[in-house]
Amino acid sequence: MKRGPRDVKEFITGRGIGYPASRKDIIRFAEGKQAESDVLDLLKGIPEIEYNTPDDITREIERLQSERIKPPTPKEE
Repeated sequence: MKRGPRDVKEFITGRGIGYPASRKDIIRFAEGKQAESDVLDLLKGIPEIEYNTPDDITREIERLQSERIKPPTPKEE
């Protein structure tokens, strides 16, 4: 089953992770909670910045996914 941004939240919340957290910290935490590979793939795709809350992370994943599915804009001549 392919997971989405909201599914990631269960792997990036809880005791043991402190915010702000870097992408590396978040991935390490999710790995420790035995996140599935599709969740880890989503987390590995986020920019290397500091995140202040789990919502910041899910918003970033949603933003990245929406950019991927936008139709191409026609080239100007």
